[in-house]
Amino acid sequence: MSEDQAKLVELGNKVVGQIVLPSIDISKYVGTKIAVESVKEYEGDFGFYIKVETAIIDTLDQKDKDGKQITIRASRVFGLQTDANGNIGWGEKTKLGMFLKKKGVAHYRDLVGVVVVATSVTNSKDEKDYLSFN
Repeated sequence: MSEDQAKLVELGNKVVGQIVLPSIDISKYVGTKIAVESVKEYEGDFGFYIKVETAIIDTLDQKDKDGKQITIRASRVFGLQTDANGNIGWGEKTKLGMFLKKKGVAHYRDLVGVVVVATSVTNSKDEKDYLSFN
């Protein structure tokens, strides 16, 4: 929404300060064995990367702000590199290279169907815990 489309409002005493936002306790999902469901390729501000997601681990009885049912799954993002010839890939000792070796597959597209174990990772920016795997 642009500033031209924004609607000026007067919140008055509705704004009282910091509020507690809802959060989901993911600790009960840590250690869950779950298969990788998808691997998607992206290009972002810092180059190419992939996002690896598991199948849904759980569906909660609550809905998100858009009214959609909240689902729980683990995911992980891996960066890709570009070499001097313009080829896109990963190095043997990169996080992706080590993960592929650990899982016994040659290419990240082969991760679909591979079982991983859910772990908790804390995001340093917002200090929230997210489900991932290693």
